[in-house]
This record gives sequence, structure tokens and C-alpha cells, in this order.
Amino acid sequence: MPQAAYEWVVDATGSPAGLTQAVRMTRPRGTVILKSTLHGMVGIDTAPVIVNEITMVGSRCGRFEPALELLEKSAVNVEDMISARMALRGAAKAFRTAARRGVMKVLLSP
Repeated sequence: MPQAAYEWVVDATGSPAGLTQAVRMTRPRGTVILKSTLHGMVGIDTAPVIVNEITMVGSRCGRFEPALELLEKSAVNVEDMISARMALRGAAKAFRTAARRGVMKVLLSP
């Protein structure tokens, strides 16, 4: 497993071990994006988060079934929600773009 290798790490594992691993993989002053729903208390060693000045950002998840039904019926125009499309190699620029006021969604493609 790479250690302190990435500026952004997304934890979508849903497990405490995944969160610990995500922190280990994040370089100093990097960001861990929590796309998991972990219920209850999660024990994590905060020392590497503090010492390495790692930012942790929550990304709310919800029930997917109602959204999928609306998408299936074409009841939501998702194209209008996409503010930009960028190559994965431009992820740093994509994150900066996504942070700007008024930007709804930035899609990354390989």
C-alpha cells in the first residue's frame, strides 16, 4: 500500500480500517474525502492527521433508489448540473474548479 503518496484520497470503503488506510495514503497537507457512511464511533489515530496537517472532508451520502428512479424516467436534467468535464490527470484543477462558487459538478474521466 502506498504511504503518504496522494494529495487526495477518497475513502468509500465503509469500514474503520479503510479510513485508517486512507489517512496513511495521504501525503502531508493532503485531503481525505469521506464518502463512506460509518455508523457509531470510529477509533482512529489522530496523530498523523494532526502532524501531517491532513484535511478531512465529509461528503454526504443518501438513499440512491429514489434518485435512480428519477434518472431512469429522465425526470431530472443532469446535464445542466455538470459545470465542467476534465481529464483525471487534471484532478488538481478540477478540485479548484469545484470549490468555486456556483460550480455544481465537475466530472473526471480517465
